[in-house]
Amino acid sequence: MYYIEIQSPFARRPVIHPDCDSRKAIDLYQEIDWGGLYQQIEDTRSSPESPFYFFEINRQNSLGEKETLCISGYRMDLVSIEYLRPKMERVGFFKKKDVLNPAFATQMDAMDTTFAFSCLQAFIKGDTGYLEQNMYSKEED
Repeated sequence: MYYIEIQSPFARRPVIHPDCDSRKAIDLYQEIDWGGLYQQIEDTRSSPESPFYFFEINRQNSLGEKETLCISGYRMDLVSIEYLRPKMERVGFFKKKDVLNPAFATQMDAMDTTFAFSCLQAFIKGDTGYLEQNMYSKEED
C-alpha cells in the first residue's frame, strides 16, 4: 500500500490519499495535467497558493525502510523527479567508511512526463534497479 500526497498550486495544503493500491496510485498520477497547471499559473499572473506543486508517493520497502518518489512541476510540460531511499554512502576524508544514509536523494530536473511515468511504474513495481540505473543527480556526473 502507498501513502500519496498531491499538492495543487491552487490549494494551501496537499490532498492526502492513505492506503492506495498500485492501480489507484497510477490513476491519481494520470489525472495531473502538468502542462495545464503550469499554464494556469502563468495565466493568473499572480502568485499561486503553493508554488511547489507535486505528486509524492511513499512506501515501506521489504526491510521496513521508507522510500519516496516525488514528481513536481518544473516548467511547461517538464517535471522534476526526486527519489529518496536508504543507501550506503562512502564518507570521510582520509579514512573512508560506508555509512547508511536513511534518506539518500537523487534528483533530476527538466524531465519529460513520459520518463517520470516510467519512474513511477518502476517505483510501484519495486524495480529499484531501474531507478538506480536511470536516475542520477547532476552532482554525480
